[in-house]
Amino acid sequence: MDCFLKQRGFGAALRAAFVLSLFLGGANAFAEDQPCPFDVPQTDLKVASCVQEGDVNILKLVPRNEPESTNDFDNLPTYVVSGKNLQDILAVVGIDSARRYNKLIEVPHAEGLKEFSDAAPTAKALMKQQGWTLLDMKNVIYPGPDDVEGFSLTCNTLQAETAQGFVVVSQCNTFYEEGVSDLKKLLARITCEPPKSEAFPALNTDSGTIVFNYTKLPENESQDPDDVAIDVDFVNCADGAKKNIAGLPFLAATGAVKAAFFATTKPGAEPELIIIHSVGIRADTGVNYLGDYYTVHAYANTPAGYVRDERLSTYFGNGGDIARDAESEELVYTFPYKTADAIVAKLNSAAYKHWAAGDEVKLTINKKTSIYSSPVLAEVTKMYLIKGDSVLQEGAEAGFLKIMFKTPKGKAIRGWVLCGDADGC
Repeated sequence: MDCFLKQRGFGAALRAAFVLSLFLGGANAFAEDQPCPFDVPQTDLKVASCVQEGDVNILKLVPRNEPESTNDFDNLPTYVVSGKNLQDILAVVGIDSARRYNKLIEVPHAEGLKEFSDAAPTAKALMKQQGWTLLDMKNVIYPGPDDVEGFSLTCNTLQAETAQGFVVVSQCNTFYEEGVSDLKKLLARITCEPPKSEAFPALNTDSGTIVFNYTKLPENESQDPDDVAIDVDFVNCADGAKKNIAGLPFLAATGAVKAAFFATTKPGAEPELIIIHSVGIRADTGVNYLGDYYTVHAYANTPAGYVRDERLSTYFGNGGDIARDAESEELVYTFPYKTADAIVAKLNSAAYKHWAAGDEVKLTINKKTSIYSSPVLAEVTKMYLIKGDSVLQEGAEAGFLKIMFKTPKGKAIRGWVLCGDADGC
């Protein structure tokens, strides 16, 4: 029968490890009143079906394939089968060479195979994965021209024990390096025990988890022994090793993580980790802040780990809404990047894409506007621009633009203006 998940407000942005952990939780995770809302974002797989046979859960994943493909080899499924009893699971999977791979996967055009054989020990060694046992591995070879070996697949079935019971994964792929890597990442997600994340829900990645936990401040940085800050760490799924990414700023208070997410910041690049941190303002700063003070932090995923992207972090910057005076709620400046939606919208804008590409950007001032000596509202100069003035953008930070304006006599004037005062920002 179809199996279903009780929804508790989880959206389509659920990450793969969380989705699979719900799936592996057993039959009590399901109800019969709404479709199974599983998805596997940030992978090349999507959910095709979710069914139960007795006490065994069967999740079928297929390639996303954009655009859609009708080629059988482009749509080979991956099965994740779980339950409390291993023998029941194995009976559902049914490893049986007569079926041309097993009960769940029948290789395309099986009647025309040139070879269907057990894989070599060297190939099996490539699928070694901590916590997993390789149950079966087969070579699937199709004939090529003149009856020589042609296109080939490798079919794998692996089994692991989790806190919820047992799980078996079965997949056929080309066994190129990318295919092996993707399968092993999926296996790692399934068996990875979610680590503690106190200050914000953990974010799952291909090889581990990003966690947010409270940590005591060093004595020389704290006036109160109970002061805590928030550390951001990456926990490797394979060995549990933890590597610090960053400590979020302690600005007289711990503050809170308002958002943490992955976003594509450049075409073809790995998504970056974006964190929005906020803190209530508890002291007289000389600025009429209304509400929290925000800082935005971006981290690029590199071979050395997550490394702060200073250029992007500076672009989004830090700040808070500013009122006209201490007695007023009329805003003279609004910090533009308080939410994930605001940042994603900016990342998708033409203005951001030109900035990220390093393009020369010329903008037109849309009203009389003050020039600031820095991206700080209090540092206003006596200079100003008028509607129709053309400026060259040289930088951006926290909703301000660094500009260069040439006077009719050719003198270059540099400073900062508010983004909203320039068309096309």
